[in-house]
Amino acid sequence: MRVITVANQKGGVGKTTTSVSLGGLASAQGYRVLLIDIDPHGSLSTYFRQDPDSQELSSYTLFQERKELTRESVKRLICATDYPNIDLITSATALATLERQAIGQDGMGLVIARALALIYDDYDFVF
Repeated sequence: MRVITVANQKGGVGKTTTSVSLGGLASAQGYRVLLIDIDPHGSLSTYFRQDPDSQELSSYTLFQERKELTRESVKRLICATDYPNIDLITSATALATLERQAIGQDGMGLVIARALALIYDDYDFVF
């Protein structure tokens, strides 16, 4: 599994477009791709017709359940998309509160890495 992070604090710089494009190119070559949306605005989720305002299970769930993560708990967050070889973990608007909640909480910076370690063999690329 190769993990590629597309990040910038400024909005409107092409993070979603870059992630979708790279994921699409990789999937077209037969690679298994997981896209993870951790932006509270949820543009990546919206691109795949998922509403960040109404997600019961999302990337926010990873942070809520960080102490009890299992392979099964991570896999239940993954949604299939209409595109072959591309799966998605959606965003939730609750992610906007995460930075404030993370103060004084150990291990918050490693949540995504720990979750991906549990599904390491399932995907070739994660964006």
